[in-house]
Amino acid sequence: MPRNFTHPMAQPTRPDPQKRCRPTGAKGRAAAFSQRYVEKLAILGIIRPEKGGAMKRGFLGLFFLGMMLAGCTSTQNVPPVPVVRVEPTSGEAPLFVRASAQDSFDPDGTVAMVRWDFDDGHTYEGLEVTHRYDREGSFLITVEVVDNAGLASRVRIPVEVGVSYPLDVLWWRVEEYYAGTRVYGEVKNIGDRRINLGRVAVRFYDENWNFVEERSKILGDLYPGMVQIFEVRSAYRPVSPGGTPHHTIYTEVIHADAL
Repeated sequence: MPRNFTHPMAQPTRPDPQKRCRPTGAKGRAAAFSQRYVEKLAILGIIRPEKGGAMKRGFLGLFFLGMMLAGCTSTQNVPPVPVVRVEPTSGEAPLFVRASAQDSFDPDGTVAMVRWDFDDGHTYEGLEVTHRYDREGSFLITVEVVDNAGLASRVRIPVEVGVSYPLDVLWWRVEEYYAGTRVYGEVKNIGDRRINLGRVAVRFYDENWNFVEERSKILGDLYPGMVQIFEVRSAYRPVSPGGTPHHTIYTEVIHADAL
C-alpha cells in the first residue's frame, strides 16, 4: 500500500500580536535612525510632547511614515511542509519504487527544490522520481524539500526490499525453455489469516528496462505458514535482442479471511 508522509514539525506558525515590530537589516537601521532623530529633537526642545503642537505631529507623522516604508512586518520564515507519497514500500528485488512530493507546499513562499536519497548510493532531484532497488535489504528514503528562501524540511520513509507481506516469495528462478521463458518458485503465507485467493505476477522488461508485459499465476487456500509452488510463462525469451532479460516479481492478495 502507498504511504503518505507529512513532516510533523514543519507546520505554519502565526506571528505573536503582542511582540513589538523590529525591522532588521537596512530597513531596521533606517527606522532606528528616524527614532533617534525624533528623540534628539525632543531633547533640544523642537518637539514638546506636553504641548502636542503641529510641529510635533508633523515630525511624528514623518517618523511613522519612515517606519512603514522601512517594512514594519514580521520577517520570520516558515519551513516548507513535505507531503510525500511512496509506492510500494516493500516487495521483492529488483523493486521499482515510485515517489512523489507533488503535494508539498510552503506556507509563506514556494517549493523551490526536492532532493531524494534512496539510501543505496543513488540521489535524485525533482517532484516525482522512480528508483530501482537491485538488492534486498532495509532502506531509509530521505526526502528534503527546500523553499524559495533556502529553508528545508526532511522526512524519512522506510522501504523493505525482499519481503512481500503477507504472501512472501521465498525464492524464484528464471529459465528459458522451448516456448519462451518460465519463472517458477515458492511463496509462503507469512500473515495470520488464510489467503483464499492470491496472485503472483511477473513483469518482463527488455535489455533497457522498458516494460514489455506482465504475466501472473492465481493461487488459492493458503493457510498461515503454508507454502505453494508457482510457475509463470511467457512467449518472450530471456535473451537479447528482442528478448526480455530483466524481470520483477510481486504478489497480491485478492481475498483473505476476515479477522
